[in-house]
Amino acid sequence: MVAKVKRRQGFSLFEAILALGIAAGMFVVAGGIDRVLLRPVRQNPLAWFQVVTVLEQPQRYRIRRVLPTELQLWDTQSTPKNKAISIWRDDHNVLRLTNEQKQGYDPLLKRVTQVKWTEVDRRGLVRLTLKQEGLPWHSTILDLRGGDS
Repeated sequence: MVAKVKRRQGFSLFEAILALGIAAGMFVVAGGIDRVLLRPVRQNPLAWFQVVTVLEQPQRYRIRRVLPTELQLWDTQSTPKNKAISIWRDDHNVLRLTNEQKQGYDPLLKRVTQVKWTEVDRRGLVRLTLKQEGLPWHSTILDLRGGDS
């Protein structure tokens, strides 16, 4: 007795799963892996130095008023001359540079959980102390003597 073997058409379940796995792997390689998945809270510990560089532009900013959570400055190179600006942390943990009505948006640093501004004894100097998410406290003294130094 000879059994007749039927020829199947199509893929088996194993072959279909294997093909889907290979296609997904090719998609990941071609498209790249999202940084959010690999490094959800990775921070650049040197990014706050860029904030210092922006604020300490020679002859640019002069202190107008120092509050514990906000720094108010005069922009001596703006048009009109001596435009009032503010630096503060918003509800989205972004250190922002805005006008005095808190309008406009120039993000200086993201993921800032706390910021403290303290006036130093010498005129034109301010201590900036800030805490970023996942990083230790940073502190520095800013020279903001603007156009009258």
